[in-house]
Amino acid sequence: MVSTTAIALLVVGLVIGGAIGYSLTLVSSPSSSSTTKTYTIGSIEPLSGAYAVYGQSFLEATQLAVAQMNANLSAAGNNIQFKVVSADDQGQPSVAQSALASMYSTYGIHALIGPLTSAEVQGLLQTADTDHIVVLPPAATAVSLRYPKSTSNYLLRPGQPGDQYEGSALAQTAIQLGAKNVVFLYRDDTSEYGTYNISSALLQSAGVKFMGIPFQPSQTDYSAQVATAESDAQTFLSSGGTAANTMVLCACSAPTENQNIFTHASSDSALSSIRWLGVEAIDTPTLLTSSTGGWMSKVNFTIMSPAAFTSPQLSYFNSTFIAANGSPPQPYSNYAYDNTWIAMLAILMAGSDNGPSILAAAPLAADHYFGATGTGVWLDNANAQTFAIYDVLQCVPTSSGSTTTQIGTYSGATNTLTLTAA
Repeated sequence: MVSTTAIALLVVGLVIGGAIGYSLTLVSSPSSSSTTKTYTIGSIEPLSGAYAVYGQSFLEATQLAVAQMNANLSAAGNNIQFKVVSADDQGQPSVAQSALASMYSTYGIHALIGPLTSAEVQGLLQTADTDHIVVLPPAATAVSLRYPKSTSNYLLRPGQPGDQYEGSALAQTAIQLGAKNVVFLYRDDTSEYGTYNISSALLQSAGVKFMGIPFQPSQTDYSAQVATAESDAQTFLSSGGTAANTMVLCACSAPTENQNIFTHASSDSALSSIRWLGVEAIDTPTLLTSSTGGWMSKVNFTIMSPAAFTSPQLSYFNSTFIAANGSPPQPYSNYAYDNTWIAMLAILMAGSDNGPSILAAAPLAADHYFGATGTGVWLDNANAQTFAIYDVLQCVPTSSGSTTTQIGTYSGATNTLTLTAA
């Protein structure tokens, strides 16, 4: 049964989310026991490999949320504490599955933050279902991960909205910018293959010609795929297309892979003369201030990015993250932070870290939560985030490469995109 103190804390947490950034004193009765009760939460992220820069930041966001919750529990006189155990899945689904099995047998966890990509999440779902572990990935957006609530699946996605929204936003942006011909480079994984399918269908229905170029993850070099993109672009340009109506769409979320692709593309005159569009992960300082950052503004790189509205919660997350880690969080780390708060609030609500109890409580905690993402959370009939608001960003030059400026907005509620500039 949940203690009075825990319920009081739950109410505070649900109202102000993770951003307990104000001078706050919680008054409560002393705990009936001096024995500390510790609940363990797992974090599985790619701490090495192509996604390491994101995985490390997501883990640090989870650790920050736990530290803040523990501080407030102690201030409330509550004997409950949380701790994080983590593992590196190297960006590989099989490693993610092994890490979860090991984490469960060693620590008995029933709540997991991560993994990062949809393929990694897919790889461990059977283990999660078998052992009743609630999985809350911050950024796994594949449409193929939509499962009805009526199933026994232990996956909840209160993080980034699904690829059905981004795929539509990407296609609508290209169409509104005047695309007649599209070269579509995409990472052939669970998420980006889905984005490609959604976007290409919309482009085709609008009469846009396109050529798809899939590439396998984790290659050491992508010069062959870039050469194919150059050839396809030249085909369009020599067949009546122009630099204004021929575009490249890039659906790849791995920073190191994008860096390799952009390096090759920046040395090609055809690919450097037409506009590029891409998915949210391209909006990162890792790329914008890299050796190809200046090229990104040259090609007017246009990026679909989940909106993060300025709020006290987001400001508090950013400032406390920097204070704890010495550098700003990578984009979308606030989803890991918020998912961690939702997991902890669900455990407090359930009064235990029993898997079925967390699964029952987490949707209610999520649906009453407003945190560092600034858009609130509401889960749909597949236990996935329904709030889908994207900023359409365009790269502009700076002394260190590029930065982004907003040129439009996409609303998932109405499936409409509005450009305010081009």
